[in-house]
Amino acid sequence: MAQPDLTSHHVNYLIWRYLQESGHGDAAVSLQRAWFPDPQSLPFARHIKTHALVSLVQKGLQYHELESSLDKPFEASALKRRDDDGTDHPAEPARDRTTNGHSLDSRSRKETNGDESMEVDDESKGSVDGDGDISPAKAADLAPDTALLHAQDHVLTTRWRPRDSTLLVAAGDTFCSLWKLSLSSPPEQNRFLDLKGTNAYVSGVAWDALGSKLAVATIRDTEKGAITMYNPEGNVVDLLPDLPRLINGLHWSKDSPQLVVVASDERSSELALWDDSRRPDVYPPPQAIDSHVYELAWCGRNLVFACGDGAVYQCEVDDNIRLTKTYNSRDTDTAWTFVRSVHTSSYSVAVAASSTNCSIWIPTHDILIENPHQDAITAIDIRPAEHHSQQNSTITIASFSTDNFVHVWEVDLDSKQHKRIHRLRLGSSTPALAGSFSPDGYALCAVSEQKLLIWNAERGGEPMAIWMAPGPEQVKEDPDHPTNGQNGHAATAPNRDLSWDHDGKKLAYGFGDQVIRTSPRQIMPKLTLLDGHHQSSAVTRVAGSPI
Repeated sequence: MAQPDLTSHHVNYLIWRYLQESGHGDAAVSLQRAWFPDPQSLPFARHIKTHALVSLVQKGLQYHELESSLDKPFEASALKRRDDDGTDHPAEPARDRTTNGHSLDSRSRKETNGDESMEVDDESKGSVDGDGDISPAKAADLAPDTALLHAQDHVLTTRWRPRDSTLLVAAGDTFCSLWKLSLSSPPEQNRFLDLKGTNAYVSGVAWDALGSKLAVATIRDTEKGAITMYNPEGNVVDLLPDLPRLINGLHWSKDSPQLVVVASDERSSELALWDDSRRPDVYPPPQAIDSHVYELAWCGRNLVFACGDGAVYQCEVDDNIRLTKTYNSRDTDTAWTFVRSVHTSSYSVAVAASSTNCSIWIPTHDILIENPHQDAITAIDIRPAEHHSQQNSTITIASFSTDNFVHVWEVDLDSKQHKRIHRLRLGSSTPALAGSFSPDGYALCAVSEQKLLIWNAERGGEPMAIWMAPGPEQVKEDPDHPTNGQNGHAATAPNRDLSWDHDGKKLAYGFGDQVIRTSPRQIMPKLTLLDGHHQSSAVTRVAGSPI
């Protein structure tokens, strides 16, 4: 039987896997971008075992040594050793067993190359956790590369400008600021909107796909929602028609200048479509939804999914927006508070999650993951589409919970089977309050009240890097909004928000009223954190809604 040819894809994949398993994530990403966007989709990828490159090299060296020995006369000394006094002794067996070329000795191991051995300290290598994940022995500390920038008010939302890693918007109840970040000069804050004392509040912000316009939704005493468009310099460039209720969602398409506006009250909602290329005087007839809409997600160019009470709604978008299908859940009282979607040439899929009922539902494929956590779900995300296999239609989902864990699920949409592939622990009494995959799918981030953790999404295990909030003596406190409440204990969990930039090189983190800028070395993306502690309750919100 003829052996298959060894191609450059095989070699590059082995090197890519080796870099990931060795903790050289940055190098792995560089190779992936220069070579192939989704190595895991290669047909042979699922057959490659852990440490395959090391094993292959060692087997090759063993074969080379065996081949060389066949050209030499047989020597009995190969089977025995002779002491200096001439006494023969049987050859001693190896003391340490090896697996895939790695010694099982917990203190050190020898990796042989046929001629000499090299001592390798296990403390500098990764470990294997309970799920079989290879993990770095020690997470990188982000604190030494972190600087705090003050935003003056509690930050609820952070959004990087598309295609621009130097401009970041930060918004709270009564303000919006643009932060200009530069390596050559101090960060500059442009507080272009300040609503303090006006009885008006910010209820949503969103960049268009090109980053040329920033939509900001506000609500006033009249309970009418208004949307103002700003340019990247913070100047007003357009005013959209008002809507007769609270705007709790602004969702730009990634493929067109279309914006879906979600306006909801406790009982019903409207989905309005704005086409920025046409700029009409009024919205086309909105799509009414007989439920509060918690979140909405675009799925490709002409499809959106919205989640509500007991249902997920599928709408088509062209010149207007219209409901085409309603997916009703088994429990009609379940509030589906989160929704994410992914679209490829093979399928369109929506994934919803319920915070209160702790369930994950894929209505487009009739798949329900019951009790994925032991406590409330706080966020979900889908790994970017390029990491999903086109052959077997599998997707990867991350779920975040107040039970102190992040779970990563692999779901086969054809067989409707699912399995948990990673169980990532934040720490004791450390609930996950937000999280997401990086845009390239390489990293997975989760945040708690006082901690930020980043894992290798493929490998799982222990985090690659951790940032810890400064101690109480380093955090200033507003006397009108005490950090620990009146009795020394926080009354509610703080809002946390994070946003990756377009290429996964930077991460913005909403952490109160300060901007924390971090530049981790080597394996990690650059990190910009918005830090603080002031808890504002000027606007009542439901789980899953934007600010």
